[in-house]
Amino acid sequence: MATVLLRTVIIYFIFTLSVRLVGKRQIGELQLSEFVTTLMLSELAINCIQDISFPISYSLLPLIFLLCAEVIISFLVTKSKKIRKLFLGSPNIIIKEGIINQKELSKQRMSINELLSELRLKDIDDISKVDYAIIEQNGKLSVFEKKNDGGRVDKSQFCYAIITDGELNENDLKYLGIDKKWVDNYLKSKGYQMEQIFLMTLTR
Repeated sequence: MATVLLRTVIIYFIFTLSVRLVGKRQIGELQLSEFVTTLMLSELAINCIQDISFPISYSLLPLIFLLCAEVIISFLVTKSKKIRKLFLGSPNIIIKEGIINQKELSKQRMSINELLSELRLKDIDDISKVDYAIIEQNGKLSVFEKKNDGGRVDKSQFCYAIITDGELNENDLKYLGIDKKWVDNYLKSKGYQMEQIFLMTLTR
């Protein structure tokens, strides 16, 4: 009994520290790699506590590896567009200017009833009130409503991130109807190069 209690205390403090190092986001906001890491850490902790014959070092070594892997991946995600897209995905517009993108909705494996349910959770009872709806990288739905007078949302209020950390966002360029040449010319007129830009947004 004493051995089980001691293992529980040790694993508790190590696991708490590990989760803190992984991130402070709530469960619903965890990125995919963070969620997988948390599940694996939980399994390692349970095995170590339940099975006394299971050496505690067998849990600690994989735990340290998972923490190192998560820290490295988190760093690479901020530096590489390809790695960021692989682990985090990208935002997906499912309603644009009041029109439902059925192809994107199907791609996200979301039914129209699920979409309506998500809108109701945001106190929107009529889909015709929606101008833009975007599934963010964390899986949550962002919604922009039309004006109260029935017109569209002022495009100056809709912000596109066309450069993040020195890299072009091809999706936003496509939605805006501009290309890399336009961005290069704009930056050149301001005396900048793309590699120098941490964040560039454009409102339309």
